[in-house]
Amino acid sequence: MSRLVRAVFFDVDDTLVDYAATARLALDEAMGAAGDYDLWQEISEPYFRRYDRGEIEFAAMRIERTAHFLRELGREDDSRRAAYLETARFASLNRSFVLFDDVVACLAALRERSLRLGVITNNDGPHQRRKLAAVGLGDSFDALAISGEVGVGKPDRAIFEHACAALGVEPGAAVHVGDRLDLDALAATEAGLRGVWLDRRRGADGERRVPVVTSLAELPALVL
Repeated sequence: MSRLVRAVFFDVDDTLVDYAATARLALDEAMGAAGDYDLWQEISEPYFRRYDRGEIEFAAMRIERTAHFLRELGREDDSRRAAYLETARFASLNRSFVLFDDVVACLAALRERSLRLGVITNNDGPHQRRKLAAVGLGDSFDALAISGEVGVGKPDRAIFEHACAALGVEPGAAVHVGDRLDLDALAATEAGLRGVWLDRRRGADGERRVPVVTSLAELPALVL
């Protein structure tokens, strides 16, 4: 993979930032629902797809999603209560973000070889920028491609092409690594980049379509 690699892009949530742990904590603090995180994730997916398509504003999406979650839990879900609980959840989320332990050394190793670094992530622009700043990565990347700013999200090839253009590299000279096999590794590969699946849970089960790493500590050796 090292041949002609000039840039490496990263997903953010559950790749650089331990989003799952933070989100569980926020659900617990706001609603006592940390045990229902899998349900929260299932409900969240279509809401984020609506947001990425420009069908709903970020704040409104969050409140509607929380109301849906409350209904699934059999709790009161009027708009005022949903808005109140979402405000509490979001505040907890934003003060609790942490990096995975393997991030800083990985970025440093790639920088030592003069590779350009970027982010390709689906979410609201200001939210993702605040998140990166909160964990000390606000100035760590040469370009950020965020779906809420680009106007299209993964797995659409356009966001990968936008990111490569921002760094002035051809897709074939770029690597993208993320925790989602579908939205990150396979989608990047379809867009002409070299997709890498970060399988922190070690559930690859013989995946051979893309390279697989179980930690970012393995990435520099793969691309250098």
